[in-house]
Amino acid sequence: MFSSKLRYIWLVVIIASCFALSSSAFAQEEPEQPVVHAVLFYSPTCPHCHEAINNVMIPLMEEYGEQLAVIGIDTSTEAGSYLFGEAIVYYETPENRRGVPTLIVGDTVLVSSMEIENAFRGMIDAGLAAGGNSWPEFPGLAEIVVELTPTPEPVQTETPPTQEPAVALVEEVETAVPSPPPVVENEDTVIQSLETIDTAAMATAEAAPTPDPVGFALGWLVLLGLVVILIICVWQLGSNWATVTQANAPLNENKGRNIVMWLLIVIGLSVSSYLAYVEMTQVTAVCGPIGECNIVQASPYAQILGVPVAIFGLFFYLTVAGLWLLQRSEKMRHLTVLALVVLTILGTLFSIYLTMVELLVIGAICMWCLTSAVVTGLMCLLVTMGVVKRLH
Repeated sequence: MFSSKLRYIWLVVIIASCFALSSSAFAQEEPEQPVVHAVLFYSPTCPHCHEAINNVMIPLMEEYGEQLAVIGIDTSTEAGSYLFGEAIVYYETPENRRGVPTLIVGDTVLVSSMEIENAFRGMIDAGLAAGGNSWPEFPGLAEIVVELTPTPEPVQTETPPTQEPAVALVEEVETAVPSPPPVVENEDTVIQSLETIDTAAMATAEAAPTPDPVGFALGWLVLLGLVVILIICVWQLGSNWATVTQANAPLNENKGRNIVMWLLIVIGLSVSSYLAYVEMTQVTAVCGPIGECNIVQASPYAQILGVPVAIFGLFFYLTVAGLWLLQRSEKMRHLTVLALVVLTILGTLFSIYLTMVELLVIGAICMWCLTSAVVTGLMCLLVTMGVVKRLH
């Protein structure tokens, strides 16, 4: 009897031990977490890049932790520029999408902070659901990724510090021969947290761009011309204000004045439409040999309350065109002419302000912006002189 009970006890002990061992083994063999890998190309002088890093990338990396690994590559460095060119060729990126910030996830290329904000989270979730993804495969990146692989740290018995997101920044690279791809030499100076990208970028951005002598000369010339036009217009209107408020003759009766005004409207609409397209899609603007349009467009002064200045310019030229047509209505002619005078004066004042910002604050000139300023000043002069001549 005793022997039978002993056998039952031993059987229970053996089953319990097997269960405990299997449970311990299962607990130790945790499944490896999937990881989504991505590459962010950015520039220190690009506010849209700062926006993407601060408002999108860093919050997502804090949220997903070790399951999101991002390499930040500065395109203003030799290595960064080389890798960006390789990525453009590899993914056959259209010319109008060759700007920063550019985020590459797998075979998908996102350009602009707006695209990154709208699509990146969904791509992370889809990638994790599919078991993760590997680093992009454009030429040159594999060598950089190998150099950026940090050495594993020893296991700590105490509570470890908060784990930083897996990320690296390509900053300083030296090459032995200019023609081969740049090679990372010092891993310690390369591996950084993405949070430091914005700090380093802002420090670099504080250095003003090298002034363009020709562009600055044109900028000061345009500014002087706008001031002279404004003085002439205000003087003429002030001298005849009592009769200006009673003006009722249309300004578009003169054929030559009508043709010039419509030509100016078309030019103004074309310029503002293009700049609005550049700002909304955040592509690289075609600047030509004079000026630095992209520096101006990427500056905080390119927006007012979050709305691109070019949108206000587009609205301004459309309003001028509408008022110019409304002169045909006798009932509204007086108010229409007065509105044209006030609107073009305000437009010239705003153009003077924007030109001064380019020259004195941003330290760069946008030829598209100067063109719009000249058009606005000529509109103001044309309307004012037309009103004054009608009075006499």
